[in-house]
Amino acid sequence: WLGSLEDCENHLDTCGYVYETCELECGVVLRREELRIHEKEKCLNRIVKCEHCQKDFKSCELNEHLEKCPMMKVSCDLKCGLVMCREDMEQHLKCDCGMVRDKCRLGCGVELTRNELKLHEKEKCPNRIVKCEHCQKGFKSRELNGHFEKCPKMKVSCGLKCGAAMCREEMEQHLKRDCGMVREKCKLGCGV
Repeated sequence: WLGSLEDCENHLDTCGYVYETCELECGVVLRREELRIHEKEKCLNRIVKCEHCQKDFKSCELNEHLEKCPMMKVSCDLKCGLVMCREDMEQHLKCDCGMVRDKCRLGCGVELTRNELKLHEKEKCPNRIVKCEHCQKGFKSRELNGHFEKCPKMKVSCGLKCGAAMCREEMEQHLKRDCGMVREKCKLGCGV
């Protein structure tokens, strides 16, 4: 030190080489010039702001907070591709996520992802209701072929091969009145 002794006391109040304890109570002792940088940038007890929820935390507590911060953006747990705030995840999985597995609502017993179920229930489920193209009545898909075998509005060819085609419900009348292939017994009783 160069200078008078009484100036030394004044100098020590600002000297960067004097050792001090961190004011944030982390226990670190550093030279005054290093301590200011420590308190602003490195001290585990310095206050930092969560970039997601904007709340203040000690630096040493931030990582623990980030593991559960409700406002932090996270990817869907089931990897559907959506990114949302952590607090919205439960609702997303409950109502929206296409990767959640559910059972078919039509009762066939199949379990698929919600994305797959939409197509299944619309186009593939044997319990989906489909209309008969002939009579326009609704049937479960698995019952439609059986219905075709007896649908009164389905067009069929005459079983006697006369070449006529008509709705099944008209066939009986055709055979009684119109079909030229119907064989009748001789009305005079000759047996032919």
